[in-house]
Amino acid sequence: MNSSSANASAELLQRGYTLLGKIHKSESAVVYDAEHGATKRRVAIKLTLLSAPDAQRNAGRLLTAWNVGRGLRHPHIVNALDGGRLSDGRAWLVMERLRGRDLGLELHEVGRLAPARAVHIVRQVCDALQVLHRRGAVHRAIEPHNIFLCSAGHFADHIKLIDLGLLSVGEDDPHRMHSPTGPISLGTPLYRAPEIARGERAGPAADLYSVGAVLYHLLAGEPPFQHDNPLLLIAMHAKEPVPLLPADLALPRELVQLVYRLLDKEPAARPSDAGGVMRALDHCLAQIPGRAPVDTGHDPALPRVPPAGVTSEWHRFADALRRAVRLGWPQLREAPQPLTDALAWVTGARSALDEKASHAERERQMADERARRRIEDRTRFEQRIEALDGALEEARSSRRIAEHRVYGGVRAREGVDQQYRKVLRTLEIAVSGGPGPISSRDVNPHIGSLRDLLARRNNIEVKVRAARDAERTTAEQVALLLAERLEVQRTLADIELEEQDEGTRAEMLADRSADEVLAAQRAYENACVHLYQRCIELIFEAGR
Repeated sequence: MNSSSANASAELLQRGYTLLGKIHKSESAVVYDAEHGATKRRVAIKLTLLSAPDAQRNAGRLLTAWNVGRGLRHPHIVNALDGGRLSDGRAWLVMERLRGRDLGLELHEVGRLAPARAVHIVRQVCDALQVLHRRGAVHRAIEPHNIFLCSAGHFADHIKLIDLGLLSVGEDDPHRMHSPTGPISLGTPLYRAPEIARGERAGPAADLYSVGAVLYHLLAGEPPFQHDNPLLLIAMHAKEPVPLLPADLALPRELVQLVYRLLDKEPAARPSDAGGVMRALDHCLAQIPGRAPVDTGHDPALPRVPPAGVTSEWHRFADALRRAVRLGWPQLREAPQPLTDALAWVTGARSALDEKASHAERERQMADERARRRIEDRTRFEQRIEALDGALEEARSSRRIAEHRVYGGVRAREGVDQQYRKVLRTLEIAVSGGPGPISSRDVNPHIGSLRDLLARRNNIEVKVRAARDAERTTAEQVALLLAERLEVQRTLADIELEEQDEGTRAEMLADRSADEVLAAQRAYENACVHLYQRCIELIFEAGR
């Protein structure tokens, strides 16, 4: 372990984390397997590298990920648990330790996915993105390797979006293609939006383009554009028409159209938000044949039981059951009591779920807004510190120049004084040289030299006084800037403390809301299954 790694290990140990081993290393960061000493919880710690190009910017991005993810608990976003800076300026981010594998490895092994599975995975990505976008953040690297399969297998797929270290929140520069030290990769060009190649800022629409490229890859078995030359690949995204999806897939027309809209060259022509894309995918999912996870041998008059946790599928399931009941009993009051009771249970459970979900959504929106404001405040003060650092450097440079001029002026004045004394001694010797009369021819040159030296001295004195004034002014300016920087630093520290407190509160509220929604979802699913069972029983009795 080198000294840099040892220092990081020691500082993280002081914060309660023991590094156990290296998971992954890239050009900009290294990810460690670690354990939190107090809780014995296994975590992953991402640490930026000082040797990386744009090391400070990488550290800033990782801190942005911590600020955005703090207190955010979403089923499809990797949990950010802790973060900060080390004494040497490197940033670190503690995340939950995930078990499973990324979607890139899954694609490499199985090739293209079944359409229902592909849509199910991508809708979860959109669910995560809508939360990040509401917080003013852009992921900027949506690709299969950043989509982690915590569990796999048709509707059992549960994903989490990872690599939050590339998040941006209103950064001034977009994805830059090169730095003075070489290329910087912010997401592979296989899935990168064309506006990035044009030098435009990456907004939510860029994430949605990447979503479209990933969905295309999952459905077709290959990305929409491929080339060994990254620059030509970027140009293909910017100019080439999107290849047609394979005709043998027999995809719903709405799904094909959605893929092409997501891959539109112009950001404004793409869907407006990730939540809308998720809802469109839910609609498409209902039209894909064979979307049920297993064949349970159910009665063909009844719908299939949907997978757990997909609320929109359960709504369609409940509506289909109601329609089936009305086919048997157009006058619902004539239906058997167990059936009407089951219908009432479903109605009540759905209302309770809607209420809990609406409450959780309102709390999440308020938390997102508070988080967005905190990030804006932090960004504003961090930018002010950067501006003050720049002004301080200029003021210190001006003070050094003034000090140099004072020093040079004093030395020049000493030289003139030395010459003046030498000429004056020569003049004194000439005046006292003999008893005879003093000739002006002997004296005048010396007097002229003295006048010139006095004029030069006065000129130097004026410059020295001006330099001393500049030195005093710049010193005062430096002192004022340092005082202002200290005040801004204190304010930033207060904001960080508020963020920690608010993050803890938001985390508790989010966990509580998630538990309440999950309980309401389970109650709703149980009510639907109960209604389904009553229907099965009645069909069985009618068959006897």
